[in-house]
Amino acid sequence: YLSLFLRTLYVLALVYRAIRQEKNSARKNRLKYVLVGFGSLGFLNGLNFLTIHGLDLYPPGNFSFIPLAVFAVGLFKHDLLDMGLLIKKSLIYSCLTALLTCLYALLIITVNRLFSGLVLSNSLLLPIGFFCLITFIFGPMKSGIQHLVDKLFYKGKYDYRATLKDLSMQIVSELDTGIIGQRVLSTVELAMKVDHCGLFIKQPDQKGEIAYLNSAPTRTSTDSTVFPEHDRFVQLLKNHGRPVTVETLLPQMNEKDDTHAAARGAIENAVWAFPLLFKKHLNGFLLLGEKRSGDLFTHEDLDLLETVCSQSALALENALSYQQIDILNSQLEKTVAERTEKLRAALKEKEITQDQLIRAESLAAIGQLVAGVAHELNNPLTSAISLVQSTVEDLKENSGETSEAETVEDLAFVEKELSRAKAIVRSLLGLSRQTDTYKENVNLNAVIKDACRILHNPHKHSSLCIETLYDDDLPKVSGNFATLGQVALNILQNAIHAVTGCRDERITLSTRYDHPVREVVFECADTGPGISKSVRKDIFKPFFTTKEVGEGTGLGLYISHEIVRKHGGSLTFESELGRGTRFVVRLPIAANP
Repeated sequence: YLSLFLRTLYVLALVYRAIRQEKNSARKNRLKYVLVGFGSLGFLNGLNFLTIHGLDLYPPGNFSFIPLAVFAVGLFKHDLLDMGLLIKKSLIYSCLTALLTCLYALLIITVNRLFSGLVLSNSLLLPIGFFCLITFIFGPMKSGIQHLVDKLFYKGKYDYRATLKDLSMQIVSELDTGIIGQRVLSTVELAMKVDHCGLFIKQPDQKGEIAYLNSAPTRTSTDSTVFPEHDRFVQLLKNHGRPVTVETLLPQMNEKDDTHAAARGAIENAVWAFPLLFKKHLNGFLLLGEKRSGDLFTHEDLDLLETVCSQSALALENALSYQQIDILNSQLEKTVAERTEKLRAALKEKEITQDQLIRAESLAAIGQLVAGVAHELNNPLTSAISLVQSTVEDLKENSGETSEAETVEDLAFVEKELSRAKAIVRSLLGLSRQTDTYKENVNLNAVIKDACRILHNPHKHSSLCIETLYDDDLPKVSGNFATLGQVALNILQNAIHAVTGCRDERITLSTRYDHPVREVVFECADTGPGISKSVRKDIFKPFFTTKEVGEGTGLGLYISHEIVRKHGGSLTFESELGRGTRFVVRLPIAANP
C-alpha cells in the first residue's frame, strides 16, 4: 500500500505539472477534473494503508464516491472521453430497441391468437411467412426509425456533413485558388465552430519561390503569414502525411528554425493540422483551433475533415495546374508575338534586300551586254552615216546627174539601219527600266523578243540556233516588263551556256496560253547535257552555281524564281541527262488586259 501511495503521488505530480504547462484553457480544465477526480480517488484509496496498520480510522477509500462525483460533473460538462455522446446514443438506441422488441412480441402474440386452431398453425408455411414478414418489414422500419432519431437528436452533425459534401462538389470544378480557399474556410468554420481557422495554399511568391500563403489574410490579424517551402513545420507536416495535432509537431521544432513570427503564432494558436496532399505534393494545409464549445474533435469530425482536405487538395491541384498553363499560355503568346514581329521585320528586310538584289543583278546583266550592244549599234549607225555622207558628196559633185531612184534607195537603206538601231536601243531601255509596279499589262512575246535581240550580237557568229514558236494571240499578263525581261535573259543565258560546245547547239523558245487554268506559259528547251540529280535540289538556292569561278554569281535562277513568285506564277524545270533541260514559266493573265 505504501508503494501504491507513493506511485499515486508521483502520477498526481505529473498531472499537476502538465496543468501548469498547458496553455490551452479547455485542455487545462479537462486535466483539472482528471486530477481532482481520478487523482483524489487514487489518493483516498492509498490512505487505506493507515487502517491496515492498526490506526483506528474510518477507511478513507470509502469516500471515493466524492471524487467520482466530481469526475462525473466534468464528464458531462466538458464531454470528457466523448461520454456525453456515448450516453445519449446508448440511451436513445436502448429505448428504440426496447420499443421494437415490444412491438415484435405484440405481433407474435397477435399472430398466435389469430392462427391458433387453424390448419396452418401446425404447418411450416406459417413460420416461414412470418419470418419473411419480419425480415422485409421490421428491418427497413428499424433502419428508418434509427435514421429519423439520429437526424432529430443529432441535427448539427447531419447538417455539417451535408455542408461538407456540398463543399466538395463545389470546389472540385473551381479553378480559382482564392475562391476555393474562401469556401473551405467559411464552411469549416461554420460546421466545426472553431475559434481559429487558417488555410494556407501553395503559391509562388514575388521572387518566384514556392510559399504557402494565407488564403484569407483580411479575416485574421496575421495578414503577412507566409510559410516558405523549406520551413521546418511545412516539411514535418509533409512527411507526416496525415492529420496530426500541433503539439505532436512542436517538440520537433526549435527556436533556430527559420519560421516567421506570424507563422509561429498561427501554429501556436492551432490544435490540429491537416495536410492537403495530392500524390505526395503538398498543395496546402489547414490549421484548426479549439472548438468554441470546448468539445474535443471526435473521430467522425477528423474523418470528415480529412475527406474535405483530400477533395481540397485535388481541387487545388487542378486550379494550380490551370494557373500554370494559363501563365505558360500568356508567356507563349507574348513570345509568339515577339517572334512574329521579329519575323515580320526580317521578312520586310528580306523583301527590301531582295528588290535591291534584283535591281543590282539586272543592272549587272545589262552592263555585261553593253559592249555587245554598242558593237551591234555601231554597225547600222556606221553604215547609215557612211551612206549619207556618200550621198551628200554625190549630190554636191553631180548636181542634177544622180538619179532620184538611187537617192531614194540609199535613204531607204539608211532608214532601215537606223530603225534597227532604234529597236536595239528600245529593247535595252525596256529591259533596264527600273519600276516598282507589278500591274503593267505585259506582252510576254515582246519580252522574249527583246531578250533575244540583246543576246543576238555576242552569239551571231556561232553555230547556235534559236527556234521560236510564239502564240500570236497570247493574252497579256499583269506584272513588270523589266523584271520579266530579266527572267527571260537569265533562262536564255543559262540555255546558251548549256548548249555551247555541244554537237547540236539548239534552243527552242515557245509561248502558249493554258486556257483551263488561265495562265500564259513560256518554255525554254535546250539540247544540253541536262542537270545531274545531285544538284537539282539546290538549283534555285542563292549563290549556288555550277559554272567556273568568275563566270557566274549563282543568283540568276534564284532571282528569276523570286520574280516569278512575286508575279503569282511558278518556275519549274524538267531535265534528263544527255537530252537537255526544259524550263517552264507559268504566269496568270491580267485581270483587265
